[in-house]
Amino acid sequence: MTRPKTLVTATLAVAICGLLTLPCAAEQKKKPPKRYRVIFNCDGHAVAKDANGDLNQWIENLFGPIEDGHVDALFWCDGAGGNTANYDSRILERTGARAKKPRTYIDKWIDEGNDPPRIVVREAKKRRIDVFYSFRINDIHDSFLPDELPQYKVDHPEWLIGERDYGGVTSFRTALNFAIPEVRELKFRVIEELFEKYDFAGLEIDFLRSAPYFPPGEEAKNAHLLTELLQRVRKHLNERSQQRGHPIRLAVRVNESLKSCQLDGFDVPKWIESDLVDYVTLGSGVMDIEVQQFTKLTAGKQVHVYPCLYGWPSKYSPIPGELAAGLALNYHNQGASGIYLFNWFPHTKNNSESTGAYMAPLLKQLGDARLLQTKQRKLMFAVDRGRPQRAYQYNWLHCILPAPLTDKPLATTMRVGVEFAKQAKLSLQFEVQNLREKDDVRVAINGTRLKIEKRAGSRVHAIVTAEQVRRGDNRIALELAHRSPESKQPRTVTALELHVTQP
Repeated sequence: MTRPKTLVTATLAVAICGLLTLPCAAEQKKKPPKRYRVIFNCDGHAVAKDANGDLNQWIENLFGPIEDGHVDALFWCDGAGGNTANYDSRILERTGARAKKPRTYIDKWIDEGNDPPRIVVREAKKRRIDVFYSFRINDIHDSFLPDELPQYKVDHPEWLIGERDYGGVTSFRTALNFAIPEVRELKFRVIEELFEKYDFAGLEIDFLRSAPYFPPGEEAKNAHLLTELLQRVRKHLNERSQQRGHPIRLAVRVNESLKSCQLDGFDVPKWIESDLVDYVTLGSGVMDIEVQQFTKLTAGKQVHVYPCLYGWPSKYSPIPGELAAGLALNYHNQGASGIYLFNWFPHTKNNSESTGAYMAPLLKQLGDARLLQTKQRKLMFAVDRGRPQRAYQYNWLHCILPAPLTDKPLATTMRVGVEFAKQAKLSLQFEVQNLREKDDVRVAINGTRLKIEKRAGSRVHAIVTAEQVRRGDNRIALELAHRSPESKQPRTVTALELHVTQP
């Protein structure tokens, strides 16, 4: 008997898409990824270590500070760096196994049936927080932490880049060479296992833990290999999402500018154009993040862009609360989808980083620019400082500080993402190493010379008004008009900051 055409069509739809049980891939694709106010990246180690083996305290350390605030997504790293596992894995050896230095509290939890990823997924779902596994795909902490050095790196030294020169920056000895097929295969198998065993809402591939990925000068010709790896991962996550019945999202953390990404072999424009990624997070300590370069690429695409708020590499460690607020305002002003936090430790009990008291309240403000402006009486903005470091050799390409102060103006740019009331009190401050009392230092903002208000050791305070500061980029020039003859040491500008007290 011939079946009715409408029935045949309906039957085919059910067979193809699995509509009786699961949404089809095409339907999942139509559903845009969520826009999170704040993404909290947890490094996994400090919250567990500070719990002293107490499972319930670990859960409290991890989730207590991020509840009932702006954190909508937790990007959770297991605390082992991605070369060994702090979970029950068939692919990676347990942390400390090779070095005979086990993290006994992890082993104990697993033996008791409390495999950490399962607990994290369970607790995140209770709180309606999306949880991603954050995979540090090329972490180099095992260069100096023996318990994280895996046996495969000992057995296969040919897989490692080693200590090589990248324009004056030396790579770490345990960085993996992703031109080696076996390296890419191993990393894919780790991801495959994670999403076979655990019901994460998504995966973050943290490319900034750590560069380099290829030997010097070979980044451009090998960039397609990272793209192909992402294509393979995306395909696997799509297949797994069909089985699970919900989309599994993919995030990548990359450099703060397109030029830096290109130099590292990260073809971000192609990743976005090919619909490989849902979230792009930017930077690892750089404060001047080129958000708009990436939002232009994502225009018309279902991809969100998140700058990373993190102070340590720029020598603000821990990052002051007023600077965190100022940076967040800058990023909101540049059109960021939200704020991404890295290496924040807001738990309050036995906090080995001593940062919980002021970080926890900020988690209830950082996702809303208007709330930041009204709740934060003190704000701080700063010119980026630092230099490319061994794990970030192509970051800070536009960074000027530290820089010598001479009789020729030192020109730099400070970003300020908000306008101030006329009653606000502003102070432009800078630090000069080896500054002497008889040195004549001068500063101008947007072409207007400022009056020096006071000097305290190496720090100089200049008077500035709200009208003299633009919303956006501000050009600042520093000059040593007269050098004191009592010292021949070079004068070096190490910090340049705008401090604001709002009415």
